[in-house]
This record gives sequence, structure tokens and C-alpha cells, in this order.
Amino acid sequence: MAFHPDILDRAPSEGVRTVVLALLADARKQASRLADATDAESLHDFRVSVRRLRSTLRAWRDQLGGSVRDKDLERLRRAARATSEARNAEVLAAWVGAIAGSLPPAHRPAADWLAARLAQTVQGSDLAGSVERFGGAADSLARRLERDVPPVSTGNFAAALAEKIREQASSVETCLSRIETADDARLAHRARIEGKRLRYLLEPIRGASGIRSGQAVKRLKQLQDLLGDLNDANVAAAALREARHHAKASRGRTRQGRPGAGLRPGLLALERLADRRAGRLLARLRSEVLESRGSAILDPALEVAAALEARAHGPRPSGTRQRNPHS
Repeated sequence: MAFHPDILDRAPSEGVRTVVLALLADARKQASRLADATDAESLHDFRVSVRRLRSTLRAWRDQLGGSVRDKDLERLRRAARATSEARNAEVLAAWVGAIAGSLPPAHRPAADWLAARLAQTVQGSDLAGSVERFGGAADSLARRLERDVPPVSTGNFAAALAEKIREQASSVETCLSRIETADDARLAHRARIEGKRLRYLLEPIRGASGIRSGQAVKRLKQLQDLLGDLNDANVAAAALREARHHAKASRGRTRQGRPGAGLRPGLLALERLADRRAGRLLARLRSEVLESRGSAILDPALEVAAALEARAHGPRPSGTRQRNPHS
């Protein structure tokens, strides 16, 4: 999603309002796709659109005044959270399906049982409720954004955006600097979220003359993909541990087609594969990102901030990189 470059020269509140209205329209479009059971990407795309909207509202709420209310933000949060379990199940099912054929024959029944269990999770999710909660929040936000006069703001959107980019890049760097071992899964997940928030700030200005945000978005997407794969592997390992314990608890009532002790070796094998995958991804993260403190990922974003500052009120007096003083 890209906007006309003149958005950068508008007042910050007007630039933000334009972006939010466009994100609302896109999220509505993605929500309508969930009714199509054959659309395999609809859930993922809906989640991304809601996440992008929530991130933008969070970053710019001060520029939107009373148009954004706590109730609307809570509805959006609940709409996104209600889809998390279904999306995690979809991702895990896809991974299990991809490796099932390479498992020893004795372990394949465990993969089949897990796939069936995950399918039930997806089918039992309250997607209709998520769409309803989202629709209520979207309608309320759109009415007020279209009706209310934007709050008075000084400067222009370019300068305000440059400041937000620098602040968010510092947050990403801080998170990355704290990741050290495989036990830091939560920190890696936090870094992924902060990286997405930085990317969402940059996406609307792709294509603006003199502002090379495309490369910055690309680098952040690469980080997101790596951290996303690491998160999926950690989530898979945790889900498999839970499934294995469920199988153990069901030993006394095992019947054909139900979980029991006979499935536990296969589930344990899958869990070990997920743990090994997480280890490989952490090693990649360390070599490709952490050893350089994320400079290859973050420097293009900081160059965009410098270009925005130059457009707004002249070039930065020295350098483009602004390190977190606490790192």
C-alpha cells in the first residue's frame, strides 16, 4: 500500500488520518475473504491487515485525538487474539504435512493424529466472532475519522515520521541486543513485533521520490521472516510437548484412532525435529543479524529517516545512525 508523495508535506494529523483510513479499507477487504473456506490465505491476510492497523493506531494515536477510543482498540485486540490459535494450528499443520513423508513408518500415525487435532482447532475457532468485533471497531473508527476535524499539529508528516522511525529502530536494536541463547524465545518474538512496527511505519511511503524506503522494507521483511520461522519452531515444539502429555494422560482409555502411549514416540520425534529447527534458525539469526547488532537491517531505515528530515527541514548535521544510548 503506497500513497501519493505529497502526504509527506501535509500536517502530521492529516497524513496519519489518510493512512489509517486506507488501512481500514484494506482490513475490511481482507475480513470479507474469511467467508470463503477455499481461500487458504484469507486468515493470514486478515491478521496482517488488523495488525498493521493496530500498529499504526498505536504509533500515531496522539495525532488522531478523540477519533480513537479505548473501546475500539480493545475490539481490534480481541479480534486479532481470537485468530491466533487457529493461525498457529495452520502453520504447525503445514509443517507436519511437509515432513510427514520423511518420518519412519512407526511415527506417521502420530503425525496423522496431530494433523486431525489441528484441523479441529482451526474449524472450532470463532472467526465469525473475530470479524464481528473487527467490523464494530472499524465502523466506529471510520465514522469519527471522516467526521472529526484533525487536531492541530505543527510541522509536517515527513518530520514526524522520521522521528517515529528513529524511535522504533532503537526499540528493534534494543530487543536484538538482548537475544543470546535458545531460551530467549520471548525476546526474539518481541524483536519480531518491534521490527514489524518499524516496517509498518515505512510501508506507506514506498515509491516517494528521494525516499528509498523499498530497501528498508525488504530488509525488515527478511528479519521478520527469520524471526517468524524461529517463533513457529518454538510454538511447534511447545504444542508437541502439550500433545505428548495429552497422549500420556489418555493411556488408560486408548482406543483405535484415539491418542495413547503408542503415539508418544512419534510425537517426541516431531518435538525433537522442531527443537533442532529452532536451534538452526537461532544460529542463522546470530550470524546474519546479531553479530552486527542488526546494522544491515536497520541502517536502510535510518537512511530513510535522514531523507525525510532533509525533505522536512534540511539534512541532519552529522551521520545518519542513531544508536540506543543504553545498548
